[in-house]
Amino acid sequence: MKRCRNALLYLLIAALLLPLFSACSQKNPETGSEPAAANTPVPEEVLSEEPPAEEEEGPVLAFDKQDYGGVVFHILTCSEADYEYNAEEETGERVNDAIFARNLNAEDYLNVDLDVIYESGDWNHRDSYNALIRNSIAAGDNAYDYVTGMISCIQPLASTDSFLNLNEMSGMELSNPWWVSSMQEELSLNGKLLSIIGDVSLSLYKGLSVFFFNQNLLADRNLEDPFTLVREGRWTVDKMIELGSDTGSDLNGDGAWNLADDLYGTVIYEVVWRSMNAAVDVHPVHIGADGLPVVDDLDERAISVIEKLTSFLHDHDDVWIKDTTESDLRDVFIAGHALFFLGKLNGMESMGDMEADYGIIPMPKYDESQPDYYTQIATATQIILVPVTTGSADITGHVLETLSFFTWRDVVDEYYENALQSRYSRSEATSEMLDIIRQGAVNGFDYAYSTAIAGDPWVNKIVSDYSFRAIAPASAFKSQKKVWEKAIEKILENYQ
Repeated sequence: MKRCRNALLYLLIAALLLPLFSACSQKNPETGSEPAAANTPVPEEVLSEEPPAEEEEGPVLAFDKQDYGGVVFHILTCSEADYEYNAEEETGERVNDAIFARNLNAEDYLNVDLDVIYESGDWNHRDSYNALIRNSIAAGDNAYDYVTGMISCIQPLASTDSFLNLNEMSGMELSNPWWVSSMQEELSLNGKLLSIIGDVSLSLYKGLSVFFFNQNLLADRNLEDPFTLVREGRWTVDKMIELGSDTGSDLNGDGAWNLADDLYGTVIYEVVWRSMNAAVDVHPVHIGADGLPVVDDLDERAISVIEKLTSFLHDHDDVWIKDTTESDLRDVFIAGHALFFLGKLNGMESMGDMEADYGIIPMPKYDESQPDYYTQIATATQIILVPVTTGSADITGHVLETLSFFTWRDVVDEYYENALQSRYSRSEATSEMLDIIRQGAVNGFDYAYSTAIAGDPWVNKIVSDYSFRAIAPASAFKSQKKVWEKAIEKILENYQ
């Protein structure tokens, strides 16, 4: 994403010309006249050399400009995430202007005319939104060349009768960094990949699960620095419990804990708590060695972490996880009433006026032996599917690759590195954490298909629901296993 200039040429010119300048600056002591220029010829090729052009770093599009004759290309997307495409003009707001330029660049590179259709597609409108897609495919009317929708709402539609296999789409190179490449393994069934997330879906970044922490409050209590813990691989569930519980205070001493008056160790938005499955790498429902989903028994490792988290949530007065909106909990954190706050990355956009210094870190690992930090992609992230009725699979593949590339190169740089890291971030360490969080972004089969598999709890909420609801994990899991296996059999019918 970064551009660099090669200064070596200028240094060479300066070195060659330095004797000239030195000689010109000295007068002949006898005549007082300027001496003749030193006889140091400058190579003609250097004098005629123009400044070097900016060089691109990293991957680029694998195909040259295309000419699709100005064809109108139709995209259906949720109005709740209209910020991913909607930039009608330049306004001076950097992310908007980057999206505006991205759209123009993609249209110019392919000679197409993007037509983006916005419809309500959140959880409350999922049935009507999905009906638009189903009806269009049934009618064969090519109303949409590709569609996007919130994962939890649209993924149940995935069927080989309705959508194209993205593993075979011309123009798409899914190994490129502008695609969430792990999804190729997690969502490909029988070699068929019907949905994918790329950087064109800016909701990918906004919805990532993160821990915010109040640096001032931690320093006042002489608690370990979370940045250091992450760097050293020691930010684990045990460390989260140690720092995030029994570290608050009943400030007014009335014995009744409430968000407005007291100081909490940790406040948690329950929806984001569901990311714990991915964070601690517990996936009893997962893709097996044969490339098909399986349901394993809940092992001792999973039961152990669930029991720890259950105690964390229910045995400490200063840990809050109740039916409270994310914005209300964010306000509690901004007001200095919590050491830690578990929310979404886009919460940073509202923290510019926070008086105390704050930082962000990824979700904790299970233990220090877990190799990486995993960050769950939110189920509200826009996932992409290509209807079988698309006007041209070749054009669609090129449009998706081009839009995702220009978003990765230009838009993400504005949102992620400039808007967040510079505008809202308080330290270089926070910028470093943002990179770790994005690198660990995952969306496994169990999470993508959670609403299609269903059950109580959904498979993506095994860790979070069992701990949140204080359910005995072993017996609860056993009662749900057959429900999940039956639902998976039904899903596989769509991939024959």
